[in-house]
Amino acid sequence: MRPILLAGTTDAFARRLYGAVDEALRDRVRLWSAPPTESGGLESMLQANPALVVIGPGLVDSVAIKIAERIDAERPEVGVIIVLQALQGGGTTVEGAMAAGVRGVLSKDSDGDTIRSTVARAVQAADRHLPGAEQTAAVSRARVTTILSPKGGAGKTVLSTNLAVGLASRSPRGVVIVDLDLQFGDVGYALGLKPRHTIYDAVASSGELDITTLKMFLTHHKSDLYALCAPDEPARGEVVTVDAVERIIGLLAADFDHVVIDTVAGLSEHSLATIDHSTDIVFLADMDIPSVRHLAKVVAAFDALEMTRQRRHFVLNRADARVGLSMIDVAISAGLDIELQIPTSKQVPVTLNEGNPIILSNPKSPVSRAIWELVEKIGGKSGREQPMTLKRSA
Repeated sequence: MRPILLAGTTDAFARRLYGAVDEALRDRVRLWSAPPTESGGLESMLQANPALVVIGPGLVDSVAIKIAERIDAERPEVGVIIVLQALQGGGTTVEGAMAAGVRGVLSKDSDGDTIRSTVARAVQAADRHLPGAEQTAAVSRARVTTILSPKGGAGKTVLSTNLAVGLASRSPRGVVIVDLDLQFGDVGYALGLKPRHTIYDAVASSGELDITTLKMFLTHHKSDLYALCAPDEPARGEVVTVDAVERIIGLLAADFDHVVIDTVAGLSEHSLATIDHSTDIVFLADMDIPSVRHLAKVVAAFDALEMTRQRRHFVLNRADARVGLSMIDVAISAGLDIELQIPTSKQVPVTLNEGNPIILSNPKSPVSRAIWELVEKIGGKSGREQPMTLKRSA
């Protein structure tokens, strides 16, 4: 993703902007330490291919405007925001800034809400006007993993959230989990999140949904995972159409390394719609006859619908439960080889109640080790750099 460069700024304003912008944009913010007024300074800055340059308030207003004019002339697809020493409504300085082709004007004293909305609009406009942006957005580069369980209570949300957290530890372009249990989804609860926005807000937003807008509705988790949470009211789930879900999955798949989809128990229209976008399907069952028999019906239905191009993973939860079934019985009944067995653990409901995934709270537990096996099967064993809070460039 193209960075947001802060040029000619002050440390105080840089900290305020970093704290004000939405979490989805925060990891794109960079401090450009070289003065853009020096010879070659502007050319070097533009070589970083920014989406947005925020100029000031550490420069004289007239100098900031001249820099904005040059950027507009040389790279019109790059957005510019000027931070003036003081805003004087309708004044010549503001008029000069707008004439220079800037996307927004702030003052060094602008409040957090103004900074957040101005930066978000400018980035959205810059990304939208990037040559070839529409074609790029349509290309899916992600592994999209859908977790399916025909029976409730099999541990689907626990597996989905822990898998997503594990993938986030080794994915340089990021991981997002989508909660498609639109009436009673618990992904946010399982991750200990208090989301400001949900998938309902993304669908109900005005205008055509694009990736920049969609990212504003994601919630950031401490593991560097992003979550698109289920609506906080069951009735709001009715607003989320199948077409909207397909649009959202397509946009996320074009921008992230991995998209993990937690679905409602059974098969819904929304769940089926995600299969066409999926590279992997995780079938989850536990050690009881109804769960395994229902899973066999789902597998047979997928075969009949020729949904066979996705990689299939059969995960058996609570595999050590003594219920009179053998592993051979389960595999034959389900029509799938068991790829992964997760043992029973009293820690799992505790970590769920605490909103702290077991893969983080107890990474050496047998349950965590089993989940890491699935992480490696889907995401490989590559490492990733640790994210920095506020990066300097130049």
